[in-house]
Amino acid sequence: MRHSAAQLAAGIDARVELQEQLLALAGDQRAAIMAGDHEAVDAGARAAETVALRLASAEAERQAAAQTLADELGSASTRWSALSDAVADDERLAIQPRVDLLERSVRELEPANAVNGQLITQEIELVDMQIRGLVGGGPAPSPQAYTRQGGRADTPAVDPRLLNASA
Repeated sequence: MRHSAAQLAAGIDARVELQEQLLALAGDQRAAIMAGDHEAVDAGARAAETVALRLASAEAERQAAAQTLADELGSASTRWSALSDAVADDERLAIQPRVDLLERSVRELEPANAVNGQLITQEIELVDMQIRGLVGGGPAPSPQAYTRQGGRADTPAVDPRLLNASA
């Protein structure tokens, strides 16, 4: 295998390793969010930031290796889909599984981050609602409840903050 192809494979390996670290951190952070452990959430965010910075460096190295390989092959594109047909069979067999692992790790990380973001948003909204409830955020709800037809109900209205908190 030519040196530039080996460098590309090593760069992809580094990206996969860092992506998997981010995925593990996202799982740990989700558990900390659900447990309400704010210190662990902050520590996880700092660790993820460090890994993300390392990931940016690894990506720059991978791109440089892909550019070198593309130059050797006379290709204007550095994308693996364009390079895979031009490399030798042994290089393709060595790199393609790594590309598949990288794509899988990216696909797994995206929803994990989205779920964590949603959990944080929900926690912030719940804290905001609780603070407004403690401070007396806004006018008191009407003590009167109404039916679907617009008439007065026999039971008093339920405080909407209680409905939101139980949801």
